[in-house]
Amino acid sequence: MIKLLVDSMCDLPKGTINHPSLDMVSLNVIIEGKVYRDKREIDLDGMNKFMEKGIVPTTSQVNPGDFLEYFEECAKNKVECFYLAFTSKLSGSYETARLVLKDVQEKYPDFKCKIVDSLQSGGGIALIAVELLKFIEKGKDLEYLVEATEKLIPHTHFYFSIEDLNWLYRGGRVSRGTAMVGGFLKIHPIVSVEEGELKIIGKVRGNKKARNTIIEKVSENIGEYLNQTVGIAYTGSMKPVEEYENALRLMGIEKIEPVPIGCVLAAHLGLQGSGIYFLDKPPEKILE
Repeated sequence: MIKLLVDSMCDLPKGTINHPSLDMVSLNVIIEGKVYRDKREIDLDGMNKFMEKGIVPTTSQVNPGDFLEYFEECAKNKVECFYLAFTSKLSGSYETARLVLKDVQEKYPDFKCKIVDSLQSGGGIALIAVELLKFIEKGKDLEYLVEATEKLIPHTHFYFSIEDLNWLYRGGRVSRGTAMVGGFLKIHPIVSVEEGELKIIGKVRGNKKARNTIIEKVSENIGEYLNQTVGIAYTGSMKPVEEYENALRLMGIEKIEPVPIGCVLAAHLGLQGSGIYFLDKPPEKILE
């Protein structure tokens, strides 16, 4: 048996969350000194209530003890494990898991486990995780899962717009001056996950222009793979989701699933933001 382990930075569709071959460990959200485990002890709506009051959450990686408990449980029960980690360029969870696994395998030398850096965030991780679960159902081994993941990563795209630069300023990603000017001019950064990092790839004025820019990015990169489930990520209002759905259907995309982003990512992006994630080729073509 192989278990797929993800962390709470993986924003899975509802139909996948309770898959029997899937487990999750949580990163942490710290609000006014209290630590909450993302998606277990706090959800997006709960965190937004604090942020609406101007309270700025901070975040931290997965607790080493959570990895230790999980890996030892798998080892004792002779369950193989594949951990698809949130990008190591934005969190220490990947490296922590590697260090913990080394200790566990010294105690249980027959324990088989692979840890792969997804170089992705949010829905981007979920796209890969969904495919890995299909491979596990087909009986593929750990080595196959590693190879498949490494091939899928560069074909995964995630574009997101941020409506309030003040949250990026509070997280140290832009200067105070930039945030003030951006707010005055209603500038919206367009963010992409590239080579494991959140990069601002453009800045536009106004919500409509931001959403149009993301739709353009989808059109440019999705190719002919329209028969896939395209994810819409959001942090606040559902209005952008409706506009994205309409635009995607005009492109010929019928399978669309809105998914709220996890609290850790939302803590850095702010109260209002939305985006789209997708693959640029069918998995079978990527892996051939």
